[in-house]
Amino acid sequence: MRGLLLLTAILAAGCASQPTNQHTASSSGSVAPTEAGRLALAKNLNLKLINKDGQQLYCRSDYATGSHIKGDMTCYTTGQLDRMQAQTQRDWDQITLRNTAAGAGKNPFSP
Repeated sequence: MRGLLLLTAILAAGCASQPTNQHTASSSGSVAPTEAGRLALAKNLNLKLINKDGQQLYCRSDYATGSHIKGDMTCYTTGQLDRMQAQTQRDWDQITLRNTAAGAGKNPFSP
C-alpha cells in the first residue's frame, strides 16, 4: 500500500514538474539531478533530510498498517531517490508517447 502511495506521489511530482516543451525534455536525455531538485522532490514526497552516520538519507515515518500508534520509518539514499525520479520520468514519457501514437491529441479516456 505504501509503495502504491509513494509511486502515486512520485508520479504526481513528475507531472507537476513537466516542462511545456516535451521534445526538448525527452531529447536531452538524462539530466543530472541537482541538490535543489532533490530537496524539492523530497518536500513533495513528504521526506525529511536526515544525516545518519555521515550519509544523507531522505526519510519519512508512516503508521504501521492497521495501527494508529505504531509507526515505522522508511529511508532512501540519494541514489535511490534519483533512480525513483528517473523511473517515474521514463514511465511518464512512455505514457505520453503511447497517447500521442494512439491518436494525436485525441483523449484516450473518452468513449
